[in-house]
Formats: sequence, structure tokens, C-alpha cells
Amino acid sequence: MESMAKIGFFTDTYLPVIHGVTVSLETFRKSLEDLGHEVFIFAPRHHGYTDENPRVYRFRSIRVIRKPKMYFAFPFLPINHFRKITDIKLDIVHSHTPFSMGFLGKALAYYQKLPFIYTHHTHYPEYVKVYAKEKFLIPYLAKTLIKKHSNISNAVLAPSHKIKRELRSYGVKKPIYVLPTGVNQSIFKKSPENRQILRRELGISSKTKVLLFVGRMAKEKNLEFLIKMFREILNGKSNVLMLMVGDGPHLKNLYRIAKNLNLMKNIRFTGLISRETMPTFYQVADIFVFPSLTDTQGLVILEAIACGLPVVALKDDVLQEMVIDNKNGFLIEKSSAAIFAGQVLKILDDASLYERFSENSLKISRNFSNKNQAEKLLDIYKAALNSPVFKNTKNAREKILY
Repeated sequence: MESMAKIGFFTDTYLPVIHGVTVSLETFRKSLEDLGHEVFIFAPRHHGYTDENPRVYRFRSIRVIRKPKMYFAFPFLPINHFRKITDIKLDIVHSHTPFSMGFLGKALAYYQKLPFIYTHHTHYPEYVKVYAKEKFLIPYLAKTLIKKHSNISNAVLAPSHKIKRELRSYGVKKPIYVLPTGVNQSIFKKSPENRQILRRELGISSKTKVLLFVGRMAKEKNLEFLIKMFREILNGKSNVLMLMVGDGPHLKNLYRIAKNLNLMKNIRFTGLISRETMPTFYQVADIFVFPSLTDTQGLVILEAIACGLPVVALKDDVLQEMVIDNKNGFLIEKSSAAIFAGQVLKILDDASLYERFSENSLKISRNFSNKNQAEKLLDIYKAALNSPVFKNTKNAREKILY
């Protein structure tokens, strides 16, 4: 590619903090760069952390939530950063937050007459109810700000149909594209060879069936339900292990609950796992279990099916197109631990059903490769640039098109 587009990601969440937003940003950044484009990151500063990527710009910030870490940036400090940003000559401004760095992105887009795209990653009103301990005013203000930020953009991206409907309920009028984050399927993949090696390394017998949950150990993830469900599993099948991968504010409580139920011989809480070693846990597992009803896109579901895992989950719109009931798993409509456990056991006890679900997971996952999703994102950028408002951006359009 002779020419390349310069794309700016403006975010309040980035490395070294690792969760869904960071994973999404890094996946799209790397995929866009593989396609020949340049991606610049504008994010809050984290004391003591140094970026290896020279295209990351940091801004002074304060921490507003301790765990999970969440920072609020002062988007115009240091002031020389704004001058540096204008000198980059971005072609697209892509905001990944309606808050501090999102303000900077909009200001830059307005100043340089650039397309302004917004991705709504997080269910902020529910998030602040949990972490800000305020149930009415702050959630209302968050909805109002999200609505305004969306309606001043040229296009809005939602990671799921669930979030698209939520944004419409806030009063968002602008075009909304549903675009889940893609998965690098050269890393997240089914590997029978690795499975046996990794099981030996983790001390897991080849005869043991392994259930897996990956995610933040937080109250809103409904993990107490998962532990109670697992107790039902052990009543019918003893040679089963459940891996709960991740860290979070609810981890100690979950450990205590499992201990009180005498489940610690069959549950492993791994704590925080590096992104590089994450595929290991999918490859040793047999079934992915997912009880959350608050996720905005279920990226871990896409990683699980890319590794060929059947999925058993509580039914939620966020899983649309990723988990198809009785095709690559089961969706449980009623929040019943007994029903959930029964469907898990049904897969574990039927080898042909397991193989069918596993093969279908792999087929479905191919629709969500990181390259496919990056190309869809470029199409959205192209649609914004084709708007009559940006009729003088011919060079940027050509960079995206070719």
C-alpha cells in the first residue's frame, strides 16, 4: 500500500490496564496497522508506566476508581500535545469514550474538519451504580452525556445489538453500526497437541472435564450463580474442574463462597493472567460457561468459540450471532442453576453432540476474525468520509480505499 490513513484513537482506558476496552483497542490497532494504516493512541498517563509504541500520547490524569483502575485525563495538558496532534494531520478521529479524552477528540475533529466516530464500549450508567455508589443522578448524567456525544458524531459504533438498542433508548439519532471486536485466530485456535501438553503442565488429568470462565471477578458478572451451578454439576459428575480466570474486586468473596461450599478441590481461581498466556486456558478447557447479563459484547465468547469450545450461557442479546442455541451451545432462558448444570452435563455426556457443537463454534468464529472486523471498520470510515460534509477530504478517502 503506497499511501496510508492516519487514524486517531482517543480513549480513557488503555495499557497497562487490561480489560475489554484495552483488548478491543489493541486488536483494532494491530489489525489496521497490518492493513497498512497508522494508528495513534491518545490516553491518560499512568504513573510509572512507559509506552514502547512511539505513537502513544499520554495526558495528565487522576485515578477516579481504584479497582478496576479508571483514570480521568486532563485532555489539554500538557498543552504542547495539542499542537503535536494537529501536526500529525489525522484523517479520522475515533473516540472510544464520551468523557475526558473524547472531548479532546471532538475538539480536534471540529478544529481540523475531520470525521468524528464514536464507539460506545461500556454500559456506563450501570457501571457507575456499582462503583460510584450512586443510583440516580450520576447514571442520568452519564446517559445524557452519552446521548450528546453520540449525536455530535458522524457515526456511532456499538459492539453488539444489545448496546445499539440501549443507545437508541437514550435518544441517539445518528447511524449506529454493530461491530464486535475481532479475534486473532492465529493465536486463539483449537490445538489438540497443545491441549495435552498444557494439561500436563497445569497438572490436569486427560480424563478430567474442564469448564472455563474468563473475565473480571466482579459482582455484576453473576459469578455466585456460576459457583452454585458448579455445585449442581458435582452432584452428578465428580471428575470436573472449573477454571475461573481473571482478577477483580469480588475475587476474595468468590473464594470464600467456594470454600464454604467445599468446592475448592474442583475450582481454581487463577487471578490475573497475561494476555499472552490466555489462549492456554481456552485450549485446555472443554466447555465455556458464561453467566453474565451485563456484558457489552462478550469478547471472551468469541475467543472461546475460536478455540472450538461449546458455550453454555444465560440468554442475553449480547450473544446474538455468536452463540446459537443447540448449534454451538445452549442458551438458558431461566436463571436456574439446575437447568444450566443440566445442559452442561448433556454436552459432557454426549461425545457426538460435543463434536458437533465444537465444529460449529469454529465455523461461526470465522465471521469474527480480526482482519474481517478491521476491514468492516475501514468501510465505516469510508462511509463517513463520503459524506458531503467532508467533500474536501479526497486524499483521506483514497488512503482508506486503497
